[in-house]
Amino acid sequence: MSRTFVYYGLFLALLGALANCTGTSSSSGASEVAITGEDTQSVGNLCAIKGHATNVGNLRVNVSISYEAQNAAGVAIGTSTAFFQIAAFSNFDFGPTQSNDQGQPSSGTFSNNLSCSAIASFRRTNLDVTH
Repeated sequence: MSRTFVYYGLFLALLGALANCTGTSSSSGASEVAITGEDTQSVGNLCAIKGHATNVGNLRVNVSISYEAQNAAGVAIGTSTAFFQIAAFSNFDFGPTQSNDQGQPSSGTFSNNLSCSAIASFRRTNLDVTH
């Protein structure tokens, strides 16, 4: 296999991975944050979202994510927000048991005192990355 083919394949793999990222950029640096592994997590009788965030940029960033919980009919029944910082070129596992930089849970429980069993599905409604 030629080196050109290998380099081209690595470039395409990196390009494909970055195509699924959401982030922001600035003239003084760049940030690119990928959110993966989002799932529900019980917090006593309540429910929150946990997940994994990767910052592949060279800036520390603040990340705010909004979620909407839905019942089996697809009707919105509650909301939740995750807020945390990620250092440059690093990872952060967010969730209700993982503290953010302010010492608070990095992911809040859903409004309306929702338990995970009451949520049929959830969706991300907003992702805001700032530095």
